Amino acid sequence: MLSTPLKILVLLTLPTAGFAASDRSFGGMQNLQIAMSDSFTSQVVLQLQEGNDECRAIPSVYQVDCYRQVFRRAGSALQKYPDYKEGRKAFRHIETTLKSVLKQYPDKATPPLRRNGRTYKPIQPDAVKSAAAAFARARAEATTILLRAQGPMKIHYERIAAVVGSNKLIIRSHLLMQQMLRRLG
Repeated sequence: MLSTPLKILVLLTLPTAGFAASDRSFGGMQNLQIAMSDSFTSQVVLQLQEGNDECRAIPSVYQVDCYRQVFRRAGSALQKYPDYKEGRKAFRHIETTLKSVLKQYPDKATPPLRRNGRTYKPIQPDAVKSAAAAFARARAEATTILLRAQGPMKIHYERIAAVVGSNKLIIRSHLLMQQMLRRLG
């Protein structure tokens, strides 16, 4: 069992971590859980980056569902950490927006895409531009939610926001590619 001064020293050496303890007294610190950590934030960032890479590699009509699933999985990963509440909120906002796009513009004529053990539903090809705009707005709003964070979680949310904001090229890059192919063809 750690002495009280040693517990305080441990707390002071972890300035970027948020804590959730079942008992706030020093005697109850054995129940201390680090809710924010550089390692976990890195895992979330990596999950988002890998999801971005996966979604960029598939046709644009499937990307809405791909990104919806990426943000759903990332939000689920944050679920067990109370200090990542704003991150869950931001990811849920993106997921809900993309789910609405899928419902609004389903493409019943195109079969779902199966890749890497996942299935992606398509949207209508002429809705890709509208979907990209909705996704851009949702990402901007989510980034704002993340960047409003204060205190020790600020640095964690800034790292996550950098990845969320980096998605700007996703669907838009496919649109540019399609336009170039049309001009060449």
